[in-house]
Amino acid sequence: DRPLRLGDVLRAALDRLPVARELADHALWVHWEAVVGATLVQHVRPLRLRRGVLFVGADGPAWMQEVQFLKPELRDRLNARLGRAVVRDIFVVLDSER
Repeated sequence: DRPLRLGDVLRAALDRLPVARELADHALWVHWEAVVGATLVQHVRPLRLRRGVLFVGADGPAWMQEVQFLKPELRDRLNARLGRAVVRDIFVVLDSER
């Protein structure tokens, strides 16, 4: 067996802390526009992140369908921007507040 790298041990320990989840949530909101682009950000917003599922609200059925089509790409781009697999799925709902 190879010895564990200190960075890996620390990351695993920090990932278990509640504050790590809050930081991931915050980072997701900070990077949202850069990831989804100027057009999509006008119609879709992140609502909450729960157990790896990002809930997003879209302002109409057409935008809900667009996000459904883009889900794998958006998930991968968000995780790449965040530096780890934070989002495992995206769930789209109609956002009545938009």
